[in-house]
Amino acid sequence: MHLIDDSQLNKSMHLKQNAELQNGKYRIARALGQGGFGITYLAENILLGNQVAIKEFFSKDYCGRNTTSHLTLGTESNRETVAKLKDRFLKEARNIAKLDHPGIVRVFDVFEENDTAYYVMEYIHGENLNEIVKQNGPLPEDKAIKYVTEVGSSLEYIHSKNMTHFDVKPANIIIRKKDDLPILIDFGLSKQYDSKGDATSTMMQAVSHGYSPIELYNAGAIQVFSPQTDVYSLGATLYYLVTGAVPPHASVLIDKGIYLSNSFSKSLQCVIIQSMKISRERRIKSISDFIKLLTNPESSIETQQIIHNPKISMEESSGYINYNSPDVEDDDRTFYCRFLDRLCGDRQWARDLVTTLILVGLVGGVFLLKFL
Repeated sequence: MHLIDDSQLNKSMHLKQNAELQNGKYRIARALGQGGFGITYLAENILLGNQVAIKEFFSKDYCGRNTTSHLTLGTESNRETVAKLKDRFLKEARNIAKLDHPGIVRVFDVFEENDTAYYVMEYIHGENLNEIVKQNGPLPEDKAIKYVTEVGSSLEYIHSKNMTHFDVKPANIIIRKKDDLPILIDFGLSKQYDSKGDATSTMMQAVSHGYSPIELYNAGAIQVFSPQTDVYSLGATLYYLVTGAVPPHASVLIDKGIYLSNSFSKSLQCVIIQSMKISRERRIKSISDFIKLLTNPESSIETQQIIHNPKISMEESSGYINYNSPDVEDDDRTFYCRFLDRLCGDRQWARDLVTTLILVGLVGGVFLLKFL
């Protein structure tokens, strides 16, 4: 598990080193990371003598800590909000504890102490994919496909339990050192649904730019089971692994589409573009379909149509493919972008030329008016 730089942590809010929980059963070693609603620590199970990770409920916007390690409230008016957030934290822990899959972090214990709540997880010796790519550059295509396919298996499992993760990204995938297996972590934004597909809990409002699809930016937009939301994030994760760049913000895709180098296989390009479509209804429908298209592109008629699309071959000399207008509803695009689509098609040099000529004309018109 990646240890973040101490400068990134607000140490005054953390449990102190060697602090004990559950009457000495667990001893805190140090903080591993902190988010908006929790702090994760490296700790030791004293009885068993092994390392564990402990996540503590701590809403940094509403909570503080006194000298006895107990949580305090900023104001009394926050009590009800904090209580609801803590209940959701405990529900998250119980949901993860029910999961049994080799690619999902395991929860061993849940308890309340210090006026807050904790859950104990396996400590994963390894590095997250975000750091691996930052340090070593983009992964070879076959390696990226291996990791994404294995993460896909974990997502397929949780979807079978009517649960969605809603925060799939490289930083939440740790490659375990001993067996090179990607482990999916951080279910803080996950959501459970009933057998009819209706939500059984409220969703925490948070996004990860580049990895969150457009619907996650609209509070309350997802009220029914939506595996396509995790499909988008898995496709965005694949994009990062092979390019080394964070994918474009979801709103940018509406107007500009997404560029992929021709050095990647056509099947990989197609899977990324089909999973990252703006409209949920137009995306790959499930993780199982995602994996099937990634590992067996011949199984999809749509993929074959894109692979053999003559418009794509027109761009091959530039080394990049711009997947744009086929993936966006016409009503979602600006008038100017639709004008360029009709005039220039996918020829980027022509689009740039038209834009330059229009700008030159506008500037010239302003100067002309100034001297008249």
